[in-house]
Amino acid sequence: MVGNMYESKRYKLFIAVPIAMLLISLYFIPHLQLDQSLRGGVNINVQTNATLNVQQITSQINSKVPGAQASVSASPGGLSIILTSNASLSNVQLYAGNLYSDYSNYSAYALNVTRAQTQLSLQPNNSTLQTYITQQRNNQQKSASAMLNDFSLVSDNAKQLTGQPLTYNQSDISTMLSSANSGLKQASAAYESGVLSTLHSLIPFTVYSYQPFGATLSAQYLQDTQTIIITAFVLVAIAVLVVFRTVVPSFSVVFGAANDIIVALGAMAIFGIPIGIASIGGILMLIGYAIDTDMLAAIRILKRKEGTTAERAHAAMKTGTTMTFSAIIAFGVLFIVSYIAFIPTFYEISAVVLAGLVADLAITWLGNVPMILWYKHRKEARAQ
Repeated sequence: MVGNMYESKRYKLFIAVPIAMLLISLYFIPHLQLDQSLRGGVNINVQTNATLNVQQITSQINSKVPGAQASVSASPGGLSIILTSNASLSNVQLYAGNLYSDYSNYSAYALNVTRAQTQLSLQPNNSTLQTYITQQRNNQQKSASAMLNDFSLVSDNAKQLTGQPLTYNQSDISTMLSSANSGLKQASAAYESGVLSTLHSLIPFTVYSYQPFGATLSAQYLQDTQTIIITAFVLVAIAVLVVFRTVVPSFSVVFGAANDIIVALGAMAIFGIPIGIASIGGILMLIGYAIDTDMLAAIRILKRKEGTTAERAHAAMKTGTTMTFSAIIAFGVLFIVSYIAFIPTFYEISAVVLAGLVADLAITWLGNVPMILWYKHRKEARAQ
C-alpha cells in the first residue's frame, strides 16, 4: 500500500518542484511564437477533386514559399491554406504607414509656417513668431528626412518581391505617397502571383479564393483574451476568499491555476507549438481543470473534519489524480488522432491542455496542498 507523503515532516519541501517548473517556464516563454491567426497572413481556399496528403502538401509549401509556416486542412471540396504574412510585404505595409504619418506631420508643420508668416507680415518685429517659424521649419525638415527614410525602406522591401525599385519626383515630395502606394499594390500582386503559382505546381485546381488578413483584429482578440483571463483569476480569488474567508487558500488556488498556464506556455515554447486562437482556447479550458483540482484539495483539507489533515489531503489527491488522469487519457487520444490526421486546431488545443494537465499533477499535489497544509497546521497550533 502506498504511504501518505503528506505525513512526512518535510512536506513543505515539495513546493520546490512547482517553483522550479515555474522558473524554467518563465525562461522559455519569451521564445514563444505567434501563429498565423495572431500574426496576420493569407487565407487561401482551393477547390480540387484530387486526393492529397495534407501533411506532405504543408511541407512542400513551406519549402517553396519562404517563411510561409503553412497551416493546411481539408475543407468541403478542397483545401484551406493559411500562410503567415510575408516579411517583405509586411514591411512594405508598415513603412508605407509610417510614410503617410510622417507626411501628415510634414504638411501640418508647413501649414503652421504659412500661418505664422502671415501673422509675421503684420508684426515684422515679433520675435516669438520668428522663433516659432524656425522651430516649425526644423520640425518640417525632420519629417522630410523621416519620409525619405520611410520611402527607402518601402522601396527596398518592395524590390524583394517585384525586382524593381521605386522612384518619385524629387521636386515634389508629395509624389512619394503615390509611388509608395503603387509599390505596395505591386508587391501584394507579386506575392499573390508567386504563391498561386507555387500552389498550382502542387495542387490541381481552377477555383480559389485569396483573402489577406491583418493582425490588428487578432491582436485585439489576444488583448481581450488576456483581460478575460485576468478577470477570471480575480473573480476566482474573490469567490475562494468568500468561501474560506482567508488569504492563503485564495492565493494557493490562483497560484496553482496561473502556474499551470505558465508551465503550459513554457512547454509550447520548448516544443515549438505556436500560440494562436486555437491554443488560447486550450488555455481557457485549462483554467477550469486547474481550479477544479485546487478547489477539491482546499475544500477537503479545510472544510472536512474526518481523519487528520494529512489523511484528507491524501484522499483528495487520490480523487484529484483520478480526475486528471481521465482527462489526460481523453486529450491524449485527441492529440494522437489530430497528429496522425494532421488537424492543426485540435492538435494545438490537445497539446496545450495535455501539457497543463501533466503540470497540474505536480503543481496541485506538490505545491498547493503543502501550502494549504502548512496554513492549516499553523492555524491549529495557534488555537491550542
